[in-house]
Amino acid sequence: MKVSAAKDPDHVMVHEEFTSFDTRPLDSKCRITLGGKLMRVVFERVRKVDAYQVLVGRNGDILLRPAVSIPAAEAWIYEDPKVIGKIRKGLEEAKLGKKEVVRDLDAFLDKL
Repeated sequence: MKVSAAKDPDHVMVHEEFTSFDTRPLDSKCRITLGGKLMRVVFERVRKVDAYQVLVGRNGDILLRPAVSIPAAEAWIYEDPKVIGKIRKGLEEAKLGKKEVVRDLDAFLDKL
């Protein structure tokens, strides 16, 4: 999926190919249930979805973007590009088997 920044922070440009999956009826309160079959497909692609961001297009198309909640105390990690960048770099290095033996944890943490 390609997501582009828009001029307005409330707007997101999404460029992705979609596949028709199902047609779901509205219930008496204008709600749509996603159903188990669709949720299995989503859970195969995305882990632990607990919410959906709802995006509405110019023509009335609705895009549900899977989302997960994070604890407020951990939100700073995602708000600081340097921190999240270091975490992602560390995870990538771990996948490649790179490691560093730390003998003095305080000195190591001070270098971060």
